Amino acid sequence: MIVEFEVLDKLIRGKNVNFLIGAGASVPMYPSLSFGKEFPSFEDVASHINISKQAKLVLYIYYFLRWIEPMGVSGEEFRRKYSDDKVFLNYKKLIEFFYDYLQCESNETPKRINVFSTNYDLLFERAFDDFLFNNPLIYFNDGSRGVFTKYVSNKNFYLNVTHSGYNDNYRREVPTVNLFKLHGSLSWKLFKERIIVSEKNDIIIKIKEFINELNINLKQVDDIVTNSKNEDVNVFVETLNRNVSELQLDDELLNDFYNAYSELPIINPNKYKFFETVSEQHYYQSIRSFSYELERKQSILIVFGFSFADEHIRDIFERSLLNPELQVILISYDEEGQKVMKELFGGYKNITFLPENINNCKGDFNYLLSLLGVTNE
Repeated sequence: MIVEFEVLDKLIRGKNVNFLIGAGASVPMYPSLSFGKEFPSFEDVASHINISKQAKLVLYIYYFLRWIEPMGVSGEEFRRKYSDDKVFLNYKKLIEFFYDYLQCESNETPKRINVFSTNYDLLFERAFDDFLFNNPLIYFNDGSRGVFTKYVSNKNFYLNVTHSGYNDNYRREVPTVNLFKLHGSLSWKLFKERIIVSEKNDIIIKIKEFINELNINLKQVDDIVTNSKNEDVNVFVETLNRNVSELQLDDELLNDFYNAYSELPIINPNKYKFFETVSEQHYYQSIRSFSYELERKQSILIVFGFSFADEHIRDIFERSLLNPELQVILISYDEEGQKVMKELFGGYKNITFLPENINNCKGDFNYLLSLLGVTNE
């Protein structure tokens, strides 16, 4: 089936529309977590049975400096650096599509799109903030409620918001976009065994201070990781252990870093993902919502920038494919990525793998937007 805008639009109209968005959507603003296609994954190295405690913590320092810290900049700094960044502009165009699509939906079905994202970054939130300034009649629901203190809970989803005239002479449903942050968010903090939203994350500042006390920087840890890389994960870990031990880092300062890092309510890229039961509970509640949405009648899932490295999400997704009323559009960036997806899910008839001409077309953000009928001006 040749999938173009007109075909996709007809396919998703009146359906329960869901997006699963992964880290690939935010590249190159935030780099890929991969060590390289020929090397073991970050998760395999960080979870290896023979990795030393110091080497594992240095990997977390590497992860923090390379990915988390750049994502956690203040709103003012973000706008100064990235307001015209192509990736950010693409997120804004995607939100414009959500708005235009939902405005045209009939009143017979909920005017709602669900976005499930494994990204910690705040690109959706910042793009929505900009969009809402001139378009107040769309409801962005990130699962938080409150006035000065906003608490995150899955119970805050599945709300219908209506708009009425001054005299209550009509009622119409306000289009809603639900954002489920499956792996946590850099705008979240733990407070009295709850998750609260705060754009200014002082935990990031505290973590950076401990790293400075260790007298280590991104270039140093990047060199250590680069010089440790090997196609054999056992050799990779053995070399990493040796290279880290030569730094003679202070164990007490490393523990201080680890304790501060553990306060971030995020899902870590290893096989033992959780530092806090609060994060664990929210994660399982969120992926349960993901499962419920895919089990609904007349459901659509558009997958973009996602590798299915998370085994829990992959298992739920694969079980959901037994739903005969679920249709999946699975977009891969390149031929190798599509080959992996077909090896995992090629036996299911309700998946369309895109782009169809993967040899001549990258499945990047521009492709997604063109598929949705968004002009790239």
